[in-house]
Amino acid sequence: MRKVALSLFLVAIVVLAAGCVGKSTGLTEEKVINAIKNIKTAHYDENFTMAMDFTIPDDNTTINMTMHFRINAMMDRVKKRALGNYTGWVYYSGLNMTFNWPVYIEGNDTYLKVDGKWYNATDNQETGAGSYNLDAIRAILNSTNVSIMPVDGGYQFKLNVTFEQFANATGRTYALNRLFQINGTVETHAGWVLVKLKKDGTPYYIETYFDLTLNIPHPLTNDTIPVHVIVHDSEALNKINEPVVIEKPKGVENAPRFDGLWD
Repeated sequence: MRKVALSLFLVAIVVLAAGCVGKSTGLTEEKVINAIKNIKTAHYDENFTMAMDFTIPDDNTTINMTMHFRINAMMDRVKKRALGNYTGWVYYSGLNMTFNWPVYIEGNDTYLKVDGKWYNATDNQETGAGSYNLDAIRAILNSTNVSIMPVDGGYQFKLNVTFEQFANATGRTYALNRLFQINGTVETHAGWVLVKLKKDGTPYYIETYFDLTLNIPHPLTNDTIPVHVIVHDSEALNKINEPVVIEKPKGVENAPRFDGLWD
């Protein structure tokens, strides 16, 4: 599971690297860094949707899967804690699954309360993710135009990126590494990042979108299986620096592993 408000702060690194954006808005490196440091508490809302379809060449069976996840939580960045709800649904070849689980995050550890019991649902692949690659971000900015405009009492800017560029820039290359291990490739048909900041440089909204084709080799033949994937994610902060009280729930200590989301 992704860490609350982790990828949201990609916007900070983007602004730091984007000298052109800073010049046109006054969003200097120091201003943005101070704005982020000043975010102590906030309410966090993320909505993630993925749609995937492909055809199995053996019998021309078409597989469709759609999933939607939402994390709505309050967070304390000083204590490195978050508490809220993790809800969503998954549709897969005629089957539907829905869930509504309390979620508690402390440091790098994520816990879910399922059927009245807490489980450790930390995704080891995501642990430590989000160590941004400044060189990769500068390369993106040098290869694309960044449009910026005043909006909602602050600023909004948008840039086009490929999935590979985004994964490299945000330190989340494990998905690409898996694909490359099986000699697969990824094509980005459309990809963009939309960011909103307050005038003081505080990031409060980021939206990403990717339309991809994953070309995966058939395990037994030389055929290539094209997998069409659309990913849409939005993350928002509100009630910034309003008081929050987050106590560690009873039952979190020594919680057993829960791998139901990934296995």
